[in-house]
Amino acid sequence: MINIVTSVIAGFLVDAPRWGLFIATISGVLPMIVILLGVRRGIASDHHVTEIRDRHWVIPAILAIVCVGLAIEIARGAPRELIAWTIAALVVLVGIGIVTVVGGWKVSVHTAVGAGTTVLLAMISSLWFLLALPLTALVGWSRVWLGDHTRAQVIVGAFLGAALAAAAYQLAA
Repeated sequence: MINIVTSVIAGFLVDAPRWGLFIATISGVLPMIVILLGVRRGIASDHHVTEIRDRHWVIPAILAIVCVGLAIEIARGAPRELIAWTIAALVVLVGIGIVTVVGGWKVSVHTAVGAGTTVLLAMISSLWFLLALPLTALVGWSRVWLGDHTRAQVIVGAFLGAALAAAAYQLAA
């Protein structure tokens, strides 16, 4: 949901709402459909992908969707800021994938996306968006309270998301 809402906001901020909707589709809607199909077929435990083994196929599937979307953005002339947004999302997902697959550790995707997209909105538009960072802390608290993550996994997710998104966006913009 975070990807969907923030992508739409980003589209409006750069005066390209249709591109914002497109990015919301490739980064939020289609990945959720893939995950829900996985749950339905019994190859994913739940829609939050709480089992680390499920992430081994989910992350590459989402990477493929976003890569195809990025190619379409580039080919069809999406605004530079939104292309950089998608590149930043890919870099965050690759970072999460490396920690998950190579490190065998379940970093919080929710806090990575929350912190990353908040930082991206601040970079695209206004530092005032950074005032939304406490919402990432709230998301992190909920992930710990639900028993899906440890505090460390939530904190690392938030820092990983924010740092990778900011660096990638800066290099791509």
